[in-house]
Amino acid sequence: MDSGRYSVPQPPLKDQLADPDMFRTRMLATSHGFPSHSGRSAGRLPAVQKDVLRIRRGLAPLELVIAVPLFLFVMALMINFATVSAWRVRGLAVARQTVWAARHPRDVATVPRPDYWPTPASLGAGGDSDAAILDDPRVYLPVARGPSLGAFRVNDELLDPTRGFRRGSSQMSREFPLLANLGPYQLHSAAPILDNCWRFRQTALPYWWHDHWAHRVTALYQLPTAGGNYLAMYVQAAIAILNMPQRNDLLILDRDPEFAAYAARFGWRGGGSPDFHPGLSRFCSLDLSLAQDRVENLIDRIAGVAPKQGPPPVAHVPSLAERMAGAYIGLYRRVIQELQNQLNAVPPPSPGQIAAIQAEIADLQQKIDTLEAFRQSLQNHGR
Repeated sequence: MDSGRYSVPQPPLKDQLADPDMFRTRMLATSHGFPSHSGRSAGRLPAVQKDVLRIRRGLAPLELVIAVPLFLFVMALMINFATVSAWRVRGLAVARQTVWAARHPRDVATVPRPDYWPTPASLGAGGDSDAAILDDPRVYLPVARGPSLGAFRVNDELLDPTRGFRRGSSQMSREFPLLANLGPYQLHSAAPILDNCWRFRQTALPYWWHDHWAHRVTALYQLPTAGGNYLAMYVQAAIAILNMPQRNDLLILDRDPEFAAYAARFGWRGGGSPDFHPGLSRFCSLDLSLAQDRVENLIDRIAGVAPKQGPPPVAHVPSLAERMAGAYIGLYRRVIQELQNQLNAVPPPSPGQIAAIQAEIADLQQKIDTLEAFRQSLQNHGR
């Protein structure tokens, strides 16, 4: 036994744990620097230790009052963070939808605004910076990227894969649902997209309906100008065509008034005059022999080719005159059918109208017979 200290034999540990009062008393006494005693109740403790116990019993409500504001503040921050995260996802979705809605032939002005995107918030789409990482040297070929191809100057920006990026954006400013003293928060979202599809409108050529058949080669290459007097010769040839005496005789090739008159009379749709001009089939080649073959084929379709026996046999190619005769024969037969319908109408036309219709049918039939004989005479003509 240590002199100057009072101590008694301590009970086993399991007995100490089984008695809650004694276990709590030992822990409180130890935390305040008092010697631990083996008494089984608080009545065996010195008076100072009893005072400490009475003081500690009122701290639990005070600790709760101090901790509740902190818990509420953390909860408010969690709600604010979840709200901002949700609007962040919405803003990114709006930016993506906007940039896709701005791609040709769409128009972002005609796309409905998302219902969940508030009115004060903004959205839009526009051009974006180039992406140099897409400039792969394996596709950097002179025919497309230049700077020149023979005597042609190449537009190296037209087929540049690093260009053509677009960016959709969305912006909004909102108040936090809780802790309004923090002030509003700002959200900015962006969604880039590669929109360089090298469409016709990207060539900077006029975008009219007939220009869909224009040569894009003039947008990619700067062609050398003709030397010598070739330009003057071309202008003189064009003027000679416009001023030739037989020009009015050629109006039947695309502006014959007979087709339009019958179409207006019977209410036909698309009844304009057909274009009989034979066109040169499109091709792209620098091979002069191929160009000569195309020209020869055009002459065959104008003059026609008479059928010949082989070997090898040459099939008959109808001339321009044969095809025009066939078109007028089809027109007159269609008109006769319309007149026949008028004769068979209920109630029938008057006797005078019947006589006029029958006379017109006979006149048209005579034209058909004349054209049939003319077309038959052309069967064995041609180059």
